[in-house]
Amino acid sequence: MTDAFHPSTGPLEADPQRPLGDPARRRLVLGAVATGVGTLLPWELAGAQVVDKSTLSIAYPVDVPTWDPNALSIPTIQNLYQSVFDSPLRYSPQLKLQPRQVSEWKWADSKAMRLEITLRDDILFHDGTRMTMEDVKFSLADRAKADKKLLVGGMLNTVSDIEVLSPTKGVIVFNRPTPAAPIYLAFLAAYVVPKAYMLKVGPEGFNAKPIGAGPYRLVEHQRGSRIVLEGFDKYWGGAPAIKQVIFQIVPEASARVALVESGRVGMATQLPMREAQRLAQKTGIMTKMYPFSEVYMLRIPSYVKPLENDHVRAAMHLSIDKAALSKAFYGGVAKPLSVMTPEGTPSYVADFKYPYDKAKAIAELKAAGYGPGNPVSLTFLSTNGVFPNDYDMARAIAQMWKSVGINATIEETTPAKLVEAAQNGKLTGALLYSWANSTGDPENYAGRIFDPRLRFSTWKDMALSPRIDALMTEVDEQKRMTGYKELNVESSQKSWAIPLLQAVASVVYSSALQPILFDNGYILPAEFKYR
Repeated sequence: MTDAFHPSTGPLEADPQRPLGDPARRRLVLGAVATGVGTLLPWELAGAQVVDKSTLSIAYPVDVPTWDPNALSIPTIQNLYQSVFDSPLRYSPQLKLQPRQVSEWKWADSKAMRLEITLRDDILFHDGTRMTMEDVKFSLADRAKADKKLLVGGMLNTVSDIEVLSPTKGVIVFNRPTPAAPIYLAFLAAYVVPKAYMLKVGPEGFNAKPIGAGPYRLVEHQRGSRIVLEGFDKYWGGAPAIKQVIFQIVPEASARVALVESGRVGMATQLPMREAQRLAQKTGIMTKMYPFSEVYMLRIPSYVKPLENDHVRAAMHLSIDKAALSKAFYGGVAKPLSVMTPEGTPSYVADFKYPYDKAKAIAELKAAGYGPGNPVSLTFLSTNGVFPNDYDMARAIAQMWKSVGINATIEETTPAKLVEAAQNGKLTGALLYSWANSTGDPENYAGRIFDPRLRFSTWKDMALSPRIDALMTEVDEQKRMTGYKELNVESSQKSWAIPLLQAVASVVYSSALQPILFDNGYILPAEFKYR
C-alpha cells in the first residue's frame, strides 16, 4: 500500500509500498481503534521525563454501556472487555489466530459442525475460582438460549450446544456447517463469565460488580467520567507490568487532544488527523496514523423512506467524492472503497470501481421525481469523535448531497443509542458508521452487514437470507470467497450500504511508553511497558 503507516514505524514514518496481507492467511494491516495508555504525570517537553511506571492514563472516546461482555458487540469497547475478561482465542499483533484461554481447537468432522476445544487448566476468575468448561458452555451457549437479547447469540448463532467432556475439554456443536467458527472465539461478544457468580448476583449485580479472568480487574467506574483497572496478580499470563490503568472518558476529540498535549494522559486515540500531525512535531510525543480493517460506511435502513427507493440510494452513492473525503480528513491515508472490504482481504474485488458521477446522481434523482429544484429530504445520523473526523465527514457528505438535490439533516448520536435503535428497527435515517472486523473474513463484512435476520442489520431484505446461508455453510473456501465477492459487487451496485473508506487509526502517546499496537485493531494495556 502506498502512503500507509504501520504501528511498528516511528512517528509519521511511511511504510514502503506493500499489500495489506496474505489472503491465504487472512492477514491485514489493521490498527488501533479504541484505546491507549500512558503516564498520569505530564511529560517535560524541555527535559527528561518523570514517569510513574506503575500507572497509566488513557483518553478514551466512549464509555462502557454494560459490563456484561456477552450483551453487546460495540467495537470501541472491546479493549476494555479484553482487559477485564480476556478471550477464548485472540489474534496476535501480526494477525495470526492464536490460543488464549482455549489452548487447542480442531474440527472433529469434515462438515464443520463439531469443534473440539481444550481449555487451559490454570485460569482463575478475579474472585479466585477456577474457569472450567461449564463456564464456557454457560457463557457461549446457555445464556444465549435463555436471553435472546444477548448479542453472543447473534455472533454465535449456529451454536446448538457445548458438550462438556471434562473440566477442560468440550465440543462446540453447531446446527449447520460453520466453517468460520474459530474466528468467532476471538471476535465480539464471545467472552467467558463465571457461571456461579452470574447466577448468584444476576445480570444487574454482575454489571455493578463484574468479575472476569483477564489481566485487569475493575475497581472503579464513574459512568461518563473514568474507569479504573487494577492488575490481577493471578492472571494465567502473568501479572501485567503496569499495575493501574485509568481510562478517562472523553467524548470530545478536542479535549483528548488537550489532555495528551498537556501530558495529563499518556495516550489519546481517535484524534483528528491534523491534530495528530501537529502533535507529532512536539518533543516527547509519538504519533502514529495507519489504515486498518475497519470500514467507514453508510448503513441504510431499508424500512425508512425514501431510502427504500433504488434511485435515491444510487444518487446518494454516486454523489460522494470518496477521494476528496480521504484527502480532506485523513491525509489521503484512508483508501477509497468500492466494496465493503479493504484491499488485501480475501473477498476484495480489485477490478470493480463504483464511480463518483454527479451528473448520473442528478439523473437518478430525476427518475425518482426529485432534483435540485425539488430536493429529497432525509435524516443523516452521525457520531462525533467516536472515530477520527466522523462528524466533519458527515457534514462534508451532506454538502455533496445538497449539490445534487438531497437535503440531509444531520443528527448527532452515540454508539449506545445507535445499537439500541438498530436492534429495535428504529433508525431514523442513513447512518455514518465504522464497521469493525478484526478477522478480515467476509462473513464479518458482507455476511453480517446484509443478513436481514440479525438484530443489528439495517438492510432488511429477506430474499438475501438463503444466499447468505449458502455462503456461511460453504466448506469449499474458493467457492465461499467467490460468492462473497459477487455479493460485495451487487450490494455496492444497488447501494444496500455505501462503502466509503478504509478506516484510519490515530494514536498519540508519551515517548516514555512502549505500546504494542495490534494489527487487528486492539491496543491492550497488559501488553504495554515503559522504556
